[in-house]
Amino acid sequence: MGHADYVLLNGRIFTMNPVQHQAEAVAIRDGRFVAVGSDKEILSYVDQDTEVLDLDNRAVVPGFIDSHVHGTSLGRSTSQINLRVVKSIIEIRKRIMQRVRLVPKGDWIIGRGWDQDKLIECRYPSRDDLDTAAPENPVLLLRVCGHLAVVNSAALKLAGITKNTDEPQGGYIEKDPRTGEPNGVLRENSLRLVFDVLPESTEKSLENTCLLACRKMVEQGITTAHWVVNSAREIRLLQALHARGLLPLRIYLLIPTECMKALIDTGLTTGFGDDRLKIGAIKIMMDGSLGARTAALRQPYNDDPETHGMLLHSKLKLKRFVEEAHKAGLQLAIHTIGDRTVQLTLDVLEEVLSKYPRRDHRHRLEHASVLDAELIREMKEVGVIASVQPHFIVSDVWINRRLGAERTRWTYSFRSLLKAGITAIAGSDAPVEPASPLLGIYAAVTRETVPQERLSMDEALSLYTATGAHGSFEEDVKGTIEKGKLADLVVLSRDPYEVSPQQIKEIQVELTIVGGRVVYARK
Repeated sequence: MGHADYVLLNGRIFTMNPVQHQAEAVAIRDGRFVAVGSDKEILSYVDQDTEVLDLDNRAVVPGFIDSHVHGTSLGRSTSQINLRVVKSIIEIRKRIMQRVRLVPKGDWIIGRGWDQDKLIECRYPSRDDLDTAAPENPVLLLRVCGHLAVVNSAALKLAGITKNTDEPQGGYIEKDPRTGEPNGVLRENSLRLVFDVLPESTEKSLENTCLLACRKMVEQGITTAHWVVNSAREIRLLQALHARGLLPLRIYLLIPTECMKALIDTGLTTGFGDDRLKIGAIKIMMDGSLGARTAALRQPYNDDPETHGMLLHSKLKLKRFVEEAHKAGLQLAIHTIGDRTVQLTLDVLEEVLSKYPRRDHRHRLEHASVLDAELIREMKEVGVIASVQPHFIVSDVWINRRLGAERTRWTYSFRSLLKAGITAIAGSDAPVEPASPLLGIYAAVTRETVPQERLSMDEALSLYTATGAHGSFEEDVKGTIEKGKLADLVVLSRDPYEVSPQQIKEIQVELTIVGGRVVYARK
């Protein structure tokens, strides 16, 4: 049989391979599975140099694939004020004042995670709220979705935002109706005015941020991250970390449109790289979020009839992006949350594909949140992948109020997508949501608001494993535990198929293995 470097015995191994759904043991050599089977079969691969792990009947699943994660934002979130659980603007101000006491005068104070619908005041914080807490420090507080923020007067001054500032395309600067002065609330591309004046991270700081994000992900059993990058600098840093052997997981880059021309000019296409770091898709932002009411809808928001949300690019500009990327052999990952955005994007893709046919393009709709039966039918016809985030179900407690019952029925319609034969893959959108595939699986299988869209355990797990690999053209090398594939797996504290759906969120990741090497072990 030959020697194995690493053998795992006496387990309940859920392979996600339909030919061999369950096994007791696996053998790993040179970073790949060389055998999957019974304890007796795998023992033949053990010799004096083999490291053997007795699983003690614990459950094992393929390494989780997070198909949508903002890596640097996840890493930075650990040093920012955590506002995810705050219940009032008073509490937000208290947390700012606590931070003010710890930083020098004039230093930026950044927080993230608040949701106006979960505050007792049921409104956005304002510049005045922040000014009273930090009169001498610029403050930036990102809403949980990252599509809206509130800043104080010091931050507005540094960014040069006044009553006369022109709004950037795809952005909105909210004004006080009485004075015409900005009230501190910024939406979408207007945030860039503030981002542009934030102190630039040093190379060492950015490196630590990326490594921290990697560590947080492997702790959750993530072995591949579809990493949304913000700049060419970030890509270069990840390449440098890879060259030094410091990346503990695999990264599939989702690259901003600003970098697209450079990729095309150098002839680099989707899949360029190796099994640790490779070029993935071009990420196009087309609308905002439901929480910030910036996702573009066909009909007005149910709880704010004055707005339909906003498109961040015109149809003409989207078509230019899509056509250039598609012709160059690049995959597309298009941020589409509202139904108006989904329809526009499908129309553009259909036009480009009819002109430049390409089999198996695997272009992706990121989020694909608000759909209906007709849009799902069109998604199938165009052949797109739905890249979804199940934990939104848990977080968006206001969804029925925001959209009304009819649209809520078709929001996060995972079962309908699968039933239509559409490939769906899943991610966390961290730090918007927790970077935990198990919490995403829990959300998908316990769904109560629209139970007809609930998934089975097998379907939900597949979104993060077998079909997740399909989203990056890697189903031949990962996503299932079978001979010849990369040895990426996760050891769990409990069997997800045996516990009740409500108990899935209590399961712990015991061990994360990437390429046959342990990258995380729970203490």
